Amino acid sequence: MLKIKFLCTAILLLTVISTLAEPVKTGSRITSLPSPLYLDDSNRTLGEFLGEKYVVLFIWEMDNAALGEFYAAANLANRHKDIASFIGVGIGRHQQLKRFPGAMRLGFPVNSDHRGAAKALFLRSGDPMPLTVLLDKNGTLLWRGKLQNLPPVLNKCRQGKFDLAEELRIEKFSGELNAAIQAGKIDEAVALLRTEYQKYPEKLELLRQLFSLLCRQEKFDDAFAMLRCAQQRTPENYRLYELEYRSIGELEETGRLPEFFSRLKTAFARRPDILIAFALAECQLPPEKLNLPCALDLAYTGWQNQNFPTAESRGLYALDYASILHSIGRNDLAATLAAQACEDLKNNASQLTRARDALIYYTKMLEIAPHVSLPDLKK
Repeated sequence: MLKIKFLCTAILLLTVISTLAEPVKTGSRITSLPSPLYLDDSNRTLGEFLGEKYVVLFIWEMDNAALGEFYAAANLANRHKDIASFIGVGIGRHQQLKRFPGAMRLGFPVNSDHRGAAKALFLRSGDPMPLTVLLDKNGTLLWRGKLQNLPPVLNKCRQGKFDLAEELRIEKFSGELNAAIQAGKIDEAVALLRTEYQKYPEKLELLRQLFSLLCRQEKFDDAFAMLRCAQQRTPENYRLYELEYRSIGELEETGRLPEFFSRLKTAFARRPDILIAFALAECQLPPEKLNLPCALDLAYTGWQNQNFPTAESRGLYALDYASILHSIGRNDLAATLAAQACEDLKNNASQLTRARDALIYYTKMLEIAPHVSLPDLKK
């Protein structure tokens, strides 16, 4: 009889969901999940999890995206077990879900949703999969988004600073933005994003979206000018430069690189770690896209300024710089930097081994290079 009641409830809920024009809104109260079945073959109600803690629903499908997030989900559930109970919601046939790698070892209960009704219930246009949904102790839907964005939300809940009204405002804005984009009203979408970004300039995702839409309109100069304004407003935020650098590559606007690297050197003259990171990223590009003079200039500037907080940080920089010099055949300079790294890293056993190995390698390359010649292929 109990199973029949569960089945009737599930069928009724699925019928209701199928008639909904759109997913449930933030602020709605969720009292049950579409399916009562869990991977351990038990039947449970959502009410068994509500009452004492927040509830996190981790909704996933049987794909690589889920596999890539299982480890992080398990860790998050363990780290925040004081404030939240995690429930996985697997979309697919029960027996297939049980066989899916890692599903039975997540460390928290996993609901089996054969019809994918939970996905239809919670997933809005533009939401990611896997989707993370946060409910309060009474089942009120507070937030949903990427798993990686959940920790700061839970911390706000822990501190009593979570603002449901702001989440509702954001959902309204996102709905209007997505509707404009889907309707092809890009000018309207740009206007919405500009207004929102002016209010919340610290939100990098808004800047990314606005930049993307401006590029879609082929307003490249406007897009990059907007990035430069953001950099001037918060010059210490290297993420803004990272966004510009990646965009230059993706849009193949390589003519912008020299001026970009010049600004980067000025902005982070006292941050050699940032300069060497960009130099290494440039060196990893295919040969036809590589701007080697700029990469070398960044690495040189970072070393020349010597703004290292510790000897150890200088030693690690020396090793990275040495690898760049080795790649262009300057094993003499690479060996010199490796020797400096050995001195700077003498109190760090693991990194000292790396530095010594590098010194031996560059020295051997330096010694053997003058004695190498090609055979006479005419004989």
